Amino acid sequence: MKLVLYLATSLTLVLCSAAQGQPAASCANKFIGTWVHHGIGGQTNTSKLQADGQALCSDNTNCVQGTWTCAGNVLTYDNGGYKTDYTLQADGTMTARGGIVVTRVGAAPKPATPREPAGSNNTAACGGLLVQEKQDNGARAGNVHERSYVVCQKFENKCGYPVSFAVKSNKVKIKLSATVQPSKMETICATSENETLQYLGWKPTL
Repeated sequence: MKLVLYLATSLTLVLCSAAQGQPAASCANKFIGTWVHHGIGGQTNTSKLQADGQALCSDNTNCVQGTWTCAGNVLTYDNGGYKTDYTLQADGTMTARGGIVVTRVGAAPKPATPREPAGSNNTAACGGLLVQEKQDNGARAGNVHERSYVVCQKFENKCGYPVSFAVKSNKVKIKLSATVQPSKMETICATSENETLQYLGWKPTL
C-alpha cells in the first residue's frame, strides 16, 4: 500500500508486520480488493487488500508488506513502522496525506445476503409461512345449493430474494411447490375436499 524510498541504500526492504485481527465486517467490503496506489513523488504500486487483514504490495521493488483495518470510510494501513489513514471518497477513490490517491481495480465485492435456513416456519423470519385455510371451491358436486371448500397453503415471502415453498398432498405422490417473489404471496390449494396438504418448508431459489 505504501512506498518507502531509501536514499541511503539500494537494498529492498520487505517488512512483515505482526499479525492482527481481521477488518470489521461492517466496513471490510468497502476496501477488500486490488488498488493502485499513486504516492508522493509520482511513485506507484499495486496493493491487494485481503479479508484477513493482509495488505500485499507488488509492482514496485520498494514495496512494504503490511496489514489493514477499517472503521466507517477510513482505512488504516500499518507497515510495521507507522500507520497511515486513507479516506474513501464519494467517487470510489481513497485519499491520504501529501496528495496520495488510491484507485480501485475492478468492482468492489458484493456483501453476502443473510438468509434464513431453508424450512424455517417462523412467521417473523425471512420466509413468512401463513397458516392453512379453507377456500371456496364452488358448488358441491351433485348439489348446487351447497358449497365445497378445499384447504390452501399460503406463503408470504418476506425475504429480499425469490424463494420456493413445498407441500405434500395425500392424493398425489409428488411434491407440489411454488416460487414466491420478494414481498409477494403465493397459494397452493388442494383439488378436492378430502385432500390434505402437509407443509414441507421453503428454500432460496437461484
